[in-house]
Amino acid sequence: MKIHSQPDQLAGVWANAAAVRHSPHEFTIDFLRCDFDDNGQALHGVLVQRVNVSPLFVTQLISALQDNWSKYASKAMPHDIDFSVEPPSPPDPDTDTDADVDADADADTEDD
Repeated sequence: MKIHSQPDQLAGVWANAAAVRHSPHEFTIDFLRCDFDDNGQALHGVLVQRVNVSPLFVTQLISALQDNWSKYASKAMPHDIDFSVEPPSPPDPDTDTDADVDADADADTEDD
């Protein structure tokens, strides 16, 4: 397939952050370029590209990214680190995380 591009688009854009939103009919991905302070806190950001896609395309994109990440990591990353593990889910604001931590601590003590 031939893909044509405007000359000013050939270099692409740099993004180091993204924001994702969805409606029942589409997903919107905003690619951002953020500047950070010395502590890693975002100072400000610029929207460099907004892409709207169908839910079907999102599933295909996730699959392609997972496949390409796996291939990249197997060649470029240290072999003693498992990069295939999914990152932990963010905490659910409706649950009491302190209670969960205390319950785990109690369970560990009882086993000793």
